[in-house]
Order: sequence, then C-alpha cells, then structure tokens
Amino acid sequence: MTATTDDRAPRAAAATAKPGWGYRPELDGIRTIAVYLVVLHHCRVPALSGGFIGVDLFFVLSGFLVTSVLLAEAAERGGISVTAFYARRVRRLLPAAVLVIVATCVLQLLVASLPQRVAMVDDARAALLYVANWRFILDARDYFAATDDPSPFLHYWSLSIEEQFYVVLPLLLWLVWRRSSSPVRTLAVVAGAVTAVSLVLQVWRAGGDPTYAYYATDTRVYQLTAGVLLACAVSARRARAGPSPARVPRAGTVATLAGLALLLGLAALLDDLSASWRGIGAAVASVTLLAGLHLAPGSVVARALSLEPVRYLGTISYSVYLWHWPLVLLIDSVLDVGPWALVVGVAVSSTALAALSDRLLERPVRGSRLLGARPRLVVACGLAVSVAAALLVVQPVLSDPRRPAVASTGSSTPGAPGRSPVLDRPVPEGLDLVGALADVPESGGICTREELDACLRVDGGSDGLHVVLVGDSHAAMFVDAFVTLAEERDWTLHTSVIQACSWQQGLQNELSSPEAQAECRTAREDFYADVLPQLDADVVVAISLPRSDREWEKRLTAEPAPPGETLVERQLRTSRDTVAAVAETGVPLVLVQSVFGTGGYGRKGPDPLDCLARATVLGDCAVVPPLARPAADAIYRVLDAESDEVSTVDLTPDICLTPPLCQPVRGRTVIWKDPDHITGRFAVEQRERFLDRFRRAAPDVGW
Repeated sequence: MTATTDDRAPRAAAATAKPGWGYRPELDGIRTIAVYLVVLHHCRVPALSGGFIGVDLFFVLSGFLVTSVLLAEAAERGGISVTAFYARRVRRLLPAAVLVIVATCVLQLLVASLPQRVAMVDDARAALLYVANWRFILDARDYFAATDDPSPFLHYWSLSIEEQFYVVLPLLLWLVWRRSSSPVRTLAVVAGAVTAVSLVLQVWRAGGDPTYAYYATDTRVYQLTAGVLLACAVSARRARAGPSPARVPRAGTVATLAGLALLLGLAALLDDLSASWRGIGAAVASVTLLAGLHLAPGSVVARALSLEPVRYLGTISYSVYLWHWPLVLLIDSVLDVGPWALVVGVAVSSTALAALSDRLLERPVRGSRLLGARPRLVVACGLAVSVAAALLVVQPVLSDPRRPAVASTGSSTPGAPGRSPVLDRPVPEGLDLVGALADVPESGGICTREELDACLRVDGGSDGLHVVLVGDSHAAMFVDAFVTLAEERDWTLHTSVIQACSWQQGLQNELSSPEAQAECRTAREDFYADVLPQLDADVVVAISLPRSDREWEKRLTAEPAPPGETLVERQLRTSRDTVAAVAETGVPLVLVQSVFGTGGYGRKGPDPLDCLARATVLGDCAVVPPLARPAADAIYRVLDAESDEVSTVDLTPDICLTPPLCQPVRGRTVIWKDPDHITGRFAVEQRERFLDRFRRAAPDVGW
C-alpha cells in the first residue's frame, strides 16, 4: 500500500526538514501489521477471515501521514508545492507499480491461457492508470468472490482510491492555505463534511450494492479523511503546546491497546459483521490506535512496533502488497496447498521480491538528487511511463498466443475423452478463442409506449412474420440467430433482452445492483402492459437462465410474496401472471427450455475457453449434459399443458451434437463461450435447426 513517510527528507534530517513531523518508526510497524493481515486474508486463513481490514488501516494511515507531512511543510514554508508533492508521489509509487504490473503480465504467459489473459488487459490498464476501482465496479467484480474469477490486478483497486485522493488533497490544502485565516481548522471542517457524507454513502450503498460500496472512492474516502481529521487534531494540539507537546502516557497506552485489540478482533472474531460495518469499525480502531501512539510514543506497543525487523518490513510493505496477490494466484494455481502453507510461500516470496525491488529500484529513484531537482519532469515522465505501459506493453504481452507453460490445478476439464471419433480429434490449430470470448451479442434497446422502435432489430414490412424475443442473457445468446433469420425471411423482429432480467415480470434478481433491478422491473411491467399490445406481434419467444438451484432461493424474489413461498412456487406464480399478460394480447407464447452450460444448469462451471486453450483433443473439453432438468422446465411444461397458446421447445439436441458427451467445438466454431452461454456465432450456424424445432413446437405461428 502507499501509506508512507517517504515524502520527507532522509531520515536523519527529517525532523529539521519538517518541523513538528519527524520520522516515527512505530508507524512503519503498523504498516507491517496491515499488509500481513491482507496476506493472511488472501491466503484464506480461516481464523483471520476479516484480514482485509488491513486495507482500512492503510487508508486511515495514508490520510494521516500525508496530511501531517503537508501541514508541516505548509507551516514551515507558508504553503505547499503541489508539483513537488506529485513528483514525490510519482517517485515513491510508480516504479514498483509499473515493475509489478509488467512482471505480472509476463508471469501470466506461464500459467494463464490466452482467453484468460485477454480478459486481463483492461484490468492491467486500469491498474496502470489508477482507475482500477471503477473498472471493477463497471465489471461488477465481487471482491469477496475473487477466487471464482480472479484477476491478478484486483488488488490495485485500493491503490487507485489512494492515488485519486492524493490528486485532490494537496490542491485542497493549497487552496485552504491561500484563502483561509485558519487553514487547519478549515481543512478539518471540509474533511469532517466529506467524512460524514462518505459514511452515509457507504451505509446506503452497502444495503443494495455491496460491490460499489466496497470499491468506490466516494464510499471509501471517509477512511482517508478520518486520517486527515486526526492529522488536523495533532497539528492543532502541537500548535497549542509548542514544538514538544506534553505526552499523555497512560491515556495513550490505553488508546493504543484498545485500537490494536479492536483491529485484531475485527480481523479474527466478528464474522457476523458485514464488510461495510467492519470497515467502519476498522476506521475507528485505526484512528484510536494512531492517536494513542501519538500520545504515548514510548509505550510498550510503540516500542514493539519500532523494533528493527518489524520497522523494516513496514518500509517495504507497499511492494509486499503489490507482489503478494499475483503470487497467491500463481502458487494456488500450480500447487494444491493448504492456507498456512500458502501463507508461508506467499509471505516469503513477496517479502523477498519487495526487498529486492526496494534495494535495486525504489530506493535509488527516491534518493536521486537529479530527479529531486526536476519535479515537473518527474511528473510528466511518470505519466508518460504509465500511459505507454498501458497502451504499448500490456496488450502485446497478454495477447501472445502461446500456450501456458505450467499446468494449472484450477483448469480441470469439463468432461473427459469420449468414444465419439469427433471427440478424439485434436483441438483445431489457431482456434479463435479470443473471438469467442468477445462474442457478446448486443441486447438492443428497451421499448417504451412512446418509442416502440427502440427495440426494433429488423423491419420486415407488414406482410412478414412479426417475432418478439424477450429474456435475459440466455435470450441474448440467440439474438444474432433471430436477426439473421429475420433478414433472410423478411420477418420483423423486436427484442426485450436485458441482462440478468428474467422474462417473467415481477421476478427480481438480487445479485444485480439496485439500479439494474429497477430497470428490469420497470422494463418488464411496461413491456407487457404497454408495449406488447401495440406491437401487433405474431409470436413471443421467451428465454431465460433457469435460476432453479438452491442459491436462488433468497436471490430471486418477487414481491408481494405469500408467507413460506418456495422458489418453485415463486417462479410458477410469476410465470402464470406473465403468461396471462401475454394471453390478453392474443399473441402465442413459445417458452424455450433451459440451456445448460459446462457445469449443468448452475452459474459456475469449468471455463470452456481456458480448457480449449490447454487441451490437445476435443474430448478433453467435452461437456457432460446434466441428467435432471431444472424445475423451471417443469413449470414451462405445466404452462404448456394449461394453455393452448403456450408451447415449449427444447434446443438441447441442436446444441449437444454428440451425446452422451457434447463436443465443445463444431468445425472451427466454439460452442460455449463461458460456463453459462453458447456463442452467438454457433447459434447463427444452427439457426435452421432451431427454426425447425420452433416449427414443430408451434406449427400454427407460420414460421
């Protein structure tokens, strides 16, 4: 992490260079605690499942240290040099960050397949440009499910928040120092207001979108500004008491012990707390701990934190943080080890690499007199290096087509070699796995009563068949196939396809953000009540992920719900209501039965593209079709039996072409693009087979 006192002059001269702010070795010790708490968390040590609060401690410490140094500089010089501050930050942070990001990209050539590496390009670029937290918000990446789809650049989200904070803080302090007669008090008022607003946003956002609450700058900045407030309080106390304010040993020792105990308790014991409330508690504990160390610098805890080995590890904690997460993924992918063995491997290797980086790269750059005398050049060159690495280095390295040199323990194949001669064929050379990864058909717009053409995909005129496709990402898999059929046969095609939004009105996917849930709810209500009656359609085709397994019992809701309603009852109720809404328009409804993925009908199966990138024969990546159909398909059959205007169609035989094991590739076309979706290209190639199924299921439509 970036909480560091390296903005100062060399340690021996620190006290004289910045009056009132000398080198505090115990703060390096705190950095040691923080970084290894994070390491323990990422290594999945059960007794320290909350070790991620080390990041919260870093945030508070960063705000406190940087503000203290800037206030000391402003007091000495009557203001601050924003350019010099940025230059110090660049020299302190950028060399190690660029080194680790580039090294991580190269490392992925050994262990990650081409589809996995290509998916990392934007992550690496965001890390280099310090916008990783917003990147992962847009990508809806869940930090606490990082092992499901890990990015080796995931941990740069916290560094991005700190760098965004570092951009704003010196500008604010510069402005306050120029315009206010009481700059420290004014800064405290501003920081207090920001802290209050950020806390409110954190609690509010955590209730509906915990991913945003965890990653976003606005919901996490309260921890940094809490450090700013503490620095203001320390500065004001020092100003009142003179350059050597009176110590308060007993109160300081109590506060130090209380803060440290609360931090360790949050990390180890309080499993029932949400990440949001742990973060708030960690901020309070961090402020208490830092205040106690300020009041009692000679306490037992302070002396323990100042011991040379502990202090030294704190001085390289930033690089340890940079290196540890890629090493967690590397060791975890090639070795089947337990948490404590992983801790030892990661802690030793990341510490060794950090020590080398500090000795050979970081310290020479920080101590360079040549660079110190040219702050503007340093800032310009730093920005240029980051942008150049993002644009010119990351993609060529990660897009290299070579196979990974090291087998991964996490790359188990979906199936096994089968008896079919097709499955015994070698994986085609030059298979376009990157194209399959990017094969995401456009969902299209959302129609409203006022804009019926917003979701018009093909206008076939008034004489052709009028088809309406409705559903979620499983419907999106077939959009290109329907578009092609419509263009070939002069159909008119409208779509109401929304990611993570089932075709049934009233069903809410709680895994989605509150905004996405609201969009889904409004779009479905408007579509069935106002849009569909005006479209004069000939048939509605509905396709959705089944969402029938146990994980959806609490994740798929529909209000108002009768007491004790089960998931199946909930889906049946909303499906019947939606079928009734379609029936009022007089339009036939065709329900497409569930399409399975590499792991069956659930959301988590083996990665088919990663498997193909590593495999030698197609049978290594054969997909085993599940024996039992999901409850959603039984509901569809019930609805079919209840109404002459409802039909069901099963497209599985045209997706699984070589039962009992399904081939992963047809010709040179990849069938599954990820564990849950087939490729749009494959659907287009199979469109005539699909159309024949629709004709047999609903012959009166006039396909």
